[in-house]
Amino acid sequence: MKTMKKLLVALLAMMMVFSLAACGGDNGDNGDTGAIKDTFTYALGGEPNYLDPAVASDSVGSYVLNQSYYPLFAIGADGSTVKHACVDYSVDETRTVYTFKLTENNYWSDGQKVVAGDYVYGMLRSLGLGSGDSYYSYFIRNYVKGAAPYGADATTAYIADMKDVGIKALDDYTIEITLEKPCDYFVGLMTAGVFYPARKDYAKECDYTWAAELHPTNGPYTYEKIDNATEIVFVKNEYFYDAANIKTNKLIAKVMPDPDAQLMAFQQGGIDFASNVDSSVTKLYAGQPELVISDSVINYYMMMNAYKSVDALKDVRVRKAIQLGIDRSAIVTALDAADVYYELYGYVPKGFAGKDGDFRGEQDAANQLIKTDKEEAKRLMTEAGYSAENPLKLEYYYNQAAMHDTVAAVLKVQLADIYVDLTLRTGELRTFFDDRDQQGNFQLARGAMSADYMDPTTFLEMANSKNLYGNPTWGDAHYDQLLAEADLLTGTERIEKLHEAENYLVGEMAYTCPLFGYKQICLAAAGTTGMESSPQGNYTFWYVTTPAK
Repeated sequence: MKTMKKLLVALLAMMMVFSLAACGGDNGDNGDTGAIKDTFTYALGGEPNYLDPAVASDSVGSYVLNQSYYPLFAIGADGSTVKHACVDYSVDETRTVYTFKLTENNYWSDGQKVVAGDYVYGMLRSLGLGSGDSYYSYFIRNYVKGAAPYGADATTAYIADMKDVGIKALDDYTIEITLEKPCDYFVGLMTAGVFYPARKDYAKECDYTWAAELHPTNGPYTYEKIDNATEIVFVKNEYFYDAANIKTNKLIAKVMPDPDAQLMAFQQGGIDFASNVDSSVTKLYAGQPELVISDSVINYYMMMNAYKSVDALKDVRVRKAIQLGIDRSAIVTALDAADVYYELYGYVPKGFAGKDGDFRGEQDAANQLIKTDKEEAKRLMTEAGYSAENPLKLEYYYNQAAMHDTVAAVLKVQLADIYVDLTLRTGELRTFFDDRDQQGNFQLARGAMSADYMDPTTFLEMANSKNLYGNPTWGDAHYDQLLAEADLLTGTERIEKLHEAENYLVGEMAYTCPLFGYKQICLAAAGTTGMESSPQGNYTFWYVTTPAK
């Protein structure tokens, strides 16, 4: 069945190429009539788990929440932190007290004004949900004065008990946040959903089930229908401050986990935008206006469960051998998409400012923390007790998609060379995420992450023990200490300490196995305008327009 499906997709793809050639590649100018569609339909790469901004923590949820909320700050297309509902802010001489001035032109979709208290309630409610439900509440817990005791270790807490937390509404349009210690990238953290506004009349404390029902939002779009299994339908928020410039009245987000299904739906006109497609479309649509490739700050890596898995992975020699045994160029070649993918020799991908340019640099000797050396890998495996006659049996777990299938197949072949007998295991997207992130139920697993904020710590903090909440699979106390030391530094000294931490995580202890970084590949109907990408690898459609057929 899978082979037949691939054949069908290939045939449709060939027909599309001929069709595009016959049309001279001019798809959708509609005779310059200027007419636009009333509805824009886009595909999601999976089923969003919860539409509570405090809980949603993946790119699928971002493709929904990006359209429905007006946050204090957002990440711009160039990676900068852009002011939205916050019109200005200041920091005192201690670098710990932030004062944010909010716009007065901010409304919920039911017409009620959005005030500072709504943002404060949203932050404190996120903190109170606890780490088990609101993973990114650590952006508040680990940084804001007095927040550390609340919601840690997956326990919940109520706002009435948070009188000592340094988040206050000074008036309807002023928020004051006090930090435990200086954090030069704190405003960047505030782009996360845990800082979005909420109202206590519908978003209850210590509960996120409300988000399955229709509820007010304060972004350019609000919800008309919520069915996480099939589609989310948005309509324009007439109370949005810039509603006059929102030209498309309705958005429909279709749940389509299968990239092949997205491609077919796009070619048949069922969707205007495919967010999750196989890299083969770079050849199919080469030179055509439908192909959209955008820079993103994303890493793809193999997670190695060093704490809760087989004893072999607790041996640093085995972990290092796995790193050394993989030829990353073979993976990039197999993915076969020109310059979309690049080999990654550290955990932090390209895209962050460093001492003299990019933090990752040009992957020179100083920044290249790992390499390919199969002979050294075999030596380490032999030393650890494994051989061709006695291979180490391991399982690699991933959610099935063409890209992940390709990577898994290459890993299986590569690791066989160094005495690792790799079994491949797949799981449905949500099951996979739960097994990997909540239960720690894996030996080796696919990992990928886009930047939550534009600082190298967005990746390095992932292995901080204080952020793992009951399911540690990597990191240790020394690594935590290196990050803590970096927090006390600024400028070049801070960057050098972050490099030291990454070298310990990847180079010395081999807690993770970086593979490659990549750009975002999407398909958009020709003539589509008003989309904005971000380094996080997703899009906002506030001002999107698509030519009418």
